[in-house]
Amino acid sequence: MRSPIELADDPLLERVQDWAAGKATLKELRGYTADELYAIARSAHVFYCQGRIEPARVLFQGLRAVDPLDPYFARAVAVVEFAAGNREAALLAWDAAVALDPVDPSAWVGRAEVKLALGDRAQAVSDLRRAQAIARSGHPLSAKIDALLRRLTLR
Repeated sequence: MRSPIELADDPLLERVQDWAAGKATLKELRGYTADELYAIARSAHVFYCQGRIEPARVLFQGLRAVDPLDPYFARAVAVVEFAAGNREAALLAWDAAVALDPVDPSAWVGRAEVKLALGDRAQAVSDLRRAQAIARSGHPLSAKIDALLRRLTLR
Protein backbone atom coordinates (compact mmCIF):
# COMPACT_ATOMS: atom_id res chain seq x y z
CA MET A 1 0.00 0.00 0.00
CA ARG A 2 1.30 3.43 -0.94
CA SER A 3 1.62 6.14 1.65
CA PRO A 4 -0.40 9.39 1.46
CA ILE A 5 2.82 11.20 0.55
CA GLU A 6 3.36 8.89 -2.43
CA LEU A 7 -0.27 9.35 -3.49
CA ALA A 8 0.07 13.13 -3.43
CA ASP A 9 2.53 12.92 -6.34
CA ASP A 10 0.33 10.56 -8.37
CA PRO A 11 -0.81 12.14 -11.67
CA LEU A 12 -3.97 10.01 -11.56
CA LEU A 13 -4.89 11.56 -8.22
CA GLU A 14 -4.53 15.02 -9.73
CA ARG A 15 -6.78 14.04 -12.66
CA VAL A 16 -9.35 12.56 -10.26
CA GLN A 17 -9.31 15.79 -8.26
CA ASP A 18 -9.83 17.78 -11.48
CA TRP A 19 -12.76 15.54 -12.37
CA ALA A 20 -14.26 15.87 -8.88
CA ALA A 21 -13.93 19.65 -9.13
CA GLY A 22 -15.65 19.73 -12.53
CA LYS A 23 -12.47 20.74 -14.34
CA ALA A 24 -12.26 17.53 -16.37
CA THR A 25 -14.63 14.91 -17.73
CA LEU A 26 -14.58 11.21 -17.03
CA LYS A 27 -13.69 10.83 -20.71
CA GLU A 28 -10.52 12.82 -20.07
CA LEU A 29 -9.81 11.08 -16.77
CA ARG A 30 -10.00 7.59 -18.27
CA GLY A 31 -8.59 8.53 -21.67
CA TYR A 32 -11.55 7.34 -23.73
CA THR A 33 -11.47 8.23 -27.40
CA ALA A 34 -14.39 9.59 -29.39
CA ASP A 35 -14.30 6.42 -31.50
CA GLU A 36 -14.73 4.26 -28.39
CA LEU A 37 -17.65 6.31 -27.09
CA TYR A 38 -19.36 6.48 -30.47
CA ALA A 39 -19.03 2.70 -30.86
CA ILE A 40 -21.11 2.41 -27.68
CA ALA A 41 -23.49 5.06 -29.02
CA ARG A 42 -24.02 2.99 -32.17
CA SER A 43 -25.02 0.02 -30.02
CA ALA A 44 -27.39 2.23 -28.02
CA HIS A 45 -28.90 3.52 -31.26
CA VAL A 46 -29.50 -0.05 -32.46
CA PHE A 47 -31.29 -0.82 -29.19
CA TYR A 48 -33.42 2.29 -29.63
CA CYS A 49 -34.31 1.35 -33.20
CA GLN A 50 -35.30 -2.11 -32.01
CA GLY A 51 -37.65 -0.55 -29.47
CA ARG A 52 -35.41 -1.62 -26.60
CA ILE A 53 -35.65 1.71 -24.85
CA GLU A 54 -34.27 0.75 -21.45
CA PRO A 55 -30.88 -0.59 -22.62
CA ALA A 56 -30.58 2.38 -25.01
CA ARG A 57 -31.37 4.70 -22.14
CA VAL A 58 -28.78 3.11 -19.85
CA LEU A 59 -26.05 3.34 -22.49
CA PHE A 60 -26.83 6.92 -23.51
CA GLN A 61 -27.03 8.05 -19.88
CA GLY A 62 -23.67 6.41 -19.28
CA LEU A 63 -22.17 8.14 -22.30
CA ARG A 64 -23.57 11.44 -21.08
CA ALA A 65 -21.94 10.84 -17.68
CA VAL A 66 -18.60 10.01 -19.31
CA ASP A 67 -18.68 12.99 -21.69
CA PRO A 68 -21.21 15.58 -20.53
CA LEU A 69 -19.84 18.10 -23.02
CA ASP A 70 -20.91 16.14 -26.11
CA PRO A 71 -24.18 17.58 -27.42
CA TYR A 72 -25.02 14.37 -29.30
CA PHE A 73 -25.15 12.43 -26.04
CA ALA A 74 -27.42 15.07 -24.50
CA ARG A 75 -29.75 14.88 -27.52
CA ALA A 76 -29.75 11.09 -27.42
CA VAL A 77 -30.63 11.04 -23.72
CA ALA A 78 -33.47 13.47 -24.45
CA VAL A 79 -34.86 11.25 -27.19
CA VAL A 80 -34.77 8.05 -25.14
CA GLU A 81 -36.16 9.74 -22.04
CA PHE A 82 -39.07 11.07 -24.08
CA ALA A 83 -39.61 7.64 -25.63
CA ALA A 84 -39.63 6.16 -22.12
CA GLY A 85 -42.34 8.65 -21.10
CA ASN A 86 -40.03 10.72 -18.90
CA ARG A 87 -40.95 14.16 -20.19
CA GLU A 88 -39.28 16.15 -17.44
CA ALA A 89 -36.01 14.24 -17.85
CA ALA A 90 -36.27 14.70 -21.61
CA LEU A 91 -36.74 18.44 -21.15
CA LEU A 92 -33.67 18.65 -18.90
CA ALA A 93 -31.61 16.78 -21.49
CA TRP A 94 -32.87 19.06 -24.29
CA ASP A 95 -31.99 22.07 -22.13
CA ALA A 96 -28.46 20.69 -21.87
CA ALA A 97 -28.30 20.03 -25.62
CA VAL A 98 -29.38 23.61 -26.37
CA ALA A 99 -26.79 24.96 -23.93
CA LEU A 100 -24.04 22.81 -25.43
CA ASP A 101 -24.86 23.62 -29.07
CA PRO A 102 -27.22 26.59 -29.37
CA VAL A 103 -26.84 26.74 -33.15
CA ASP A 104 -28.20 23.23 -33.70
CA PRO A 105 -31.83 23.56 -34.78
CA SER A 106 -32.56 19.91 -33.90
CA ALA A 107 -32.04 20.66 -30.22
CA TRP A 108 -34.53 23.53 -30.36
CA VAL A 109 -37.06 21.40 -32.25
CA GLY A 110 -36.68 18.50 -29.84
CA ARG A 111 -37.13 20.78 -26.86
CA ALA A 112 -40.18 22.37 -28.50
CA GLU A 113 -41.76 18.94 -29.00
CA VAL A 114 -41.32 18.11 -25.32
CA LYS A 115 -42.65 21.50 -24.23
CA LEU A 116 -45.66 20.96 -26.47
CA ALA A 117 -46.22 17.53 -24.89
CA LEU A 118 -46.05 19.22 -21.49
CA GLY A 119 -48.73 21.69 -22.60
CA ASP A 120 -46.45 24.71 -22.90
CA ARG A 121 -47.51 25.84 -26.36
CA ALA A 122 -46.09 29.39 -26.09
CA GLN A 123 -42.62 28.16 -25.15
CA ALA A 124 -42.77 25.49 -27.87
CA VAL A 125 -43.53 28.19 -30.44
CA SER A 126 -40.65 30.28 -29.09
CA ASP A 127 -38.22 27.37 -29.46
CA LEU A 128 -39.50 26.62 -32.97
CA ARG A 129 -39.00 30.26 -33.97
CA ARG A 130 -35.45 30.04 -32.68
CA ALA A 131 -34.91 26.84 -34.69
CA GLN A 132 -36.38 28.53 -37.76
CA ALA A 133 -33.97 31.44 -37.39
CA ILE A 134 -31.02 29.05 -37.15
CA ALA A 135 -31.98 26.56 -39.86
CA ARG A 136 -30.95 27.74 -43.28
CA SER A 137 -33.22 27.36 -46.28
CA GLY A 138 -32.99 23.78 -47.44
CA HIS A 139 -32.00 22.49 -43.99
CA PRO A 140 -33.46 19.01 -43.43
CA LEU A 141 -35.59 20.32 -40.55
CA SER A 142 -36.87 23.48 -42.27
CA ALA A 143 -40.06 21.89 -43.61
CA LYS A 144 -40.87 20.32 -40.23
CA ILE A 145 -40.23 23.56 -38.36
CA ASP A 146 -42.38 25.54 -40.79
CA ALA A 147 -45.22 23.01 -40.62
CA LEU A 148 -45.20 22.93 -36.82
CA LEU A 149 -45.19 26.70 -36.59
CA ARG A 150 -48.07 27.00 -39.09
CA ARG A 151 -50.09 24.48 -37.10
CA LEU A 152 -49.31 26.00 -33.70
CA THR A 153 -49.91 29.59 -34.69
CA LEU A 154 -53.29 29.08 -36.37
CA ARG A 155 -55.97 31.18 -34.75
